[in-house]
Amino acid sequence: MILHRIPVQFFRSFLLPAVLFIIFHSCSKVEINDNLIVNNEIYKIMQDIYLWYEHVPEVDVNTFESPYELMDYLKYKPLDKWSFVMPKDKYLLYFEEGEMIGHGLLLGTDSTGRVRVSFVYTSADAFEQGVRRSWIVDKINDVVVTQDNLSDLIGPSEIGIRNKFDFINTGGEPVSLYLIKESLEITPVLHYEIITSNDKLIGYVVFQDFIDAAISELENVFTEFTSNDIDEIIIDLRYNAGGSLFVAEYISGWIAGYKYSDRAFIKLIHNNKHTDLDTIINVPYKENGLDLERIFFITTNSTASASELLINGLEPFMDVILIGDNTHGKPAGMYAMPFTNYNYVVLPVCFKFTNSDDEGDFYDGLVPDSYSADDITKDFGDPDEDCLEEALNLMETGVPYISRKKSTGRVYILEPEMQLNKFLKAY
Repeated sequence: MILHRIPVQFFRSFLLPAVLFIIFHSCSKVEINDNLIVNNEIYKIMQDIYLWYEHVPEVDVNTFESPYELMDYLKYKPLDKWSFVMPKDKYLLYFEEGEMIGHGLLLGTDSTGRVRVSFVYTSADAFEQGVRRSWIVDKINDVVVTQDNLSDLIGPSEIGIRNKFDFINTGGEPVSLYLIKESLEITPVLHYEIITSNDKLIGYVVFQDFIDAAISELENVFTEFTSNDIDEIIIDLRYNAGGSLFVAEYISGWIAGYKYSDRAFIKLIHNNKHTDLDTIINVPYKENGLDLERIFFITTNSTASASELLINGLEPFMDVILIGDNTHGKPAGMYAMPFTNYNYVVLPVCFKFTNSDDEGDFYDGLVPDSYSADDITKDFGDPDEDCLEEALNLMETGVPYISRKKSTGRVYILEPEMQLNKFLKAY
């Protein structure tokens, strides 16, 4: 996802009428149907600033029981797989406070169907107890885990829920742990290191969440990379579904801001009712930014939106090399519109984006230079993990491994069934 904070004038045009409507009816002591008020405002938004407003059908909002149901009906499904509504408290927890409720684990299935840990947030109790990417999740609460029963076994996102996990670690040994769901500070940088390969220093960072809390972590990462004068960089975005455009802009400064500051990074293009909102976002100047001729990205079908924006935005400035699988294909972004008096945030697609060469519209995803499987049987940083191994190979030889074809054994990422999983995929 790409989230851009909505301009002030849209808070006024969409949210203030809702507040006035509420006040008027409250004074007349008429019982208000909260969902009807919210639904009416959503309908107005979708008829106005929504990127594909001309395709919004005429509806009677009274016939929809919830804002979620209405939004699903209104969005232009041939292109829009993303516009949605979510609870405001959960939105603020993730994007503003940088927290989640859960065990802090992203889970997926490997090519044999075994459920494995794809990553674990470093702030989680599971990480502190030694759980790492590649561990097999054999049982939860003494029941064998499958991709079909995982959500039921792991339970809702509520503080205090206690689950017994039977893992098999990287050494093939069984490990039983009791994990309690907690409020976690999200750590968007999952892993970083400087790899020495063929006399080169290579900065490698696994980045997961485009949220405000990422800035301080990324500052530490890039400062270490620049102070060690790295020769190459690999940014691993394999599960990164996007988020804040501001964070993508910030990263562009570190990557390209030494040479290309004040050049157009991204162009935001709105519908024909709101061309006044069209914006060019420049690469911010970074005096101590990296001075590299190329950059490597690791991607999968879960690499989306702000991740794709970063990749696409850097294309005009350097050699951008992708390893892994086709990205998700979301060359568009949304504004977050919170209701003042109701626990909802509306997130419609409001703009598409291109880079400085006007390249965009990649609804089928960005195509990698070399296909390589997401090997969740190995931890981040393992040089034998397929994607990292191929990145290092391309870096050295420039020639993809002949045996690498489009992946037929794509890892299946198991996501919680809630609106927030469009951004936050972890349990």
